[in-house]
Amino acid sequence: MSASGSSLQDVVSVRCPRCGHAFDCGARAKDVACWCRAMPALPVERLAAGSGCLCPECLVTEIASVQQSGAPGAPGR
Repeated sequence: MSASGSSLQDVVSVRCPRCGHAFDCGARAKDVACWCRAMPALPVERLAAGSGCLCPECLVTEIASVQQSGAPGAPGR
């Protein structure tokens, strides 16, 4: 991925609220799309308000859990 230096300044290193691993989050970047935007969206009920972003591994696990549960609004359904 190619991006300008100013856009890369918006990417921040954060800690996953579930596992504690550090990862780069571009959710606040203006010109850079975060990696998570390529992932299926989670139902609102699965998101804890104010908890922060999940790391790639925890997000994949959560998406798989929702898909297996067959919950209404599950990604890929």
